[in-house]
Amino acid sequence: MAKAGKSKQGQAVRPVKEAYSKSALIRYLAEQNDLPRDKAAGVLASLENVLMGSVHPRGVGQFTWPGFLKVTLRKVPARKAGTLIRNPATGEMVPAAAKPASVRVKIRALAKLKAAAGS
Repeated sequence: MAKAGKSKQGQAVRPVKEAYSKSALIRYLAEQNDLPRDKAAGVLASLENVLMGSVHPRGVGQFTWPGFLKVTLRKVPARKAGTLIRNPATGEMVPAAAKPASVRVKIRALAKLKAAAGS
């Protein structure tokens, strides 16, 4: 818990020894911000909704949590059967099987997350 006289935003980051479940994360958010559990659950649901809406097929195609991570989509075009591709083991060009178009999700760590993992 927070020590008296120190703001909750200015606390030093402490290592977490166990992975949080969804309910444990909601409980943590509620305790740290003096919110009822249903409000903390609503905040988490709102964050989830904006992320899912951003990567929706008709969405913007990217989501940034400032300082922590960036989620982007990459459209991969379809490949016709017989297209020559390079075999990574031998380096020779071989005919490939057909593949439908797809979308790849890329999640990139940003500065705060990199700093936290490196220290």
